[in-house]
Amino acid sequence: MYENLLNISEAAKLLGISASTLRRLEKTVEGYGLKVMYTPGGQRRYMLDEVQHLYSNQGFSGQTGFGNKSALLIRDLTIAFTDPQSQLSIEIEDQVSVTQQLIEEALSHSIPVIFSMTIYESSHQVSRLWSQKFPSLQILDRQSTWVHIHPKLADYPYDLINPTVYITDLYNSPVEDFLKGRQIDTLILAGATTSGSIRATAVEALQRGYKVVIPKEAVGDRNQTIQNITLLDLNARYADVVNADKVLKNMKPSLEST
Repeated sequence: MYENLLNISEAAKLLGISASTLRRLEKTVEGYGLKVMYTPGGQRRYMLDEVQHLYSNQGFSGQTGFGNKSALLIRDLTIAFTDPQSQLSIEIEDQVSVTQQLIEEALSHSIPVIFSMTIYESSHQVSRLWSQKFPSLQILDRQSTWVHIHPKLADYPYDLINPTVYITDLYNSPVEDFLKGRQIDTLILAGATTSGSIRATAVEALQRGYKVVIPKEAVGDRNQTIQNITLLDLNARYADVVNADKVLKNMKPSLEST
């Protein structure tokens, strides 16, 4: 019931104001635009869509749109991040099936498709350091079945498969050379986790001059609150977060290589 709602701290943080200021605005500013709901325990909740709208009115959430050549970049839709028995699993909804649609549409228009997966290498300094913060990563040994691509996605003819110890897909990897060699200017991101590698890749991609598009049904995180807040902030600052249907409609022949 509350998955698309924010508590007062989350809403205030996104709006750049204090919780006490948000409470005062509810009482003193007519037409401020945020409907307040209450849980059975009397806790305030705010509708995510309304916070998004207000955030946009503050000068955030502009749209960059699609460029001339897109690539689809999928991160970590592996067994480790999609099996409910895994300690790394995201909340699975439609991410896999929506990603299938994106892959098939991309392939039908010769749009490159990249699959990138996190691996753990005990001999690598970054792996060791990251796993100090996030010990569960140690299950992602390169030889482990945990790093296998989800069965529904495993048989597609990917243009590039990129095992990586890094949080972002563009750092110290063959991905950027691949994109530059094909004059890609737009990255469509799918996979996991929204607050981790998807966010990190979106930020770095923007810094490197790529338009970033995130079909929101194709990404996931470990709980809905983190997912909602991250998507809201990504859309405000770094990427176009849109419905998958809009992305599918933009993966059209006009984006094909000539």
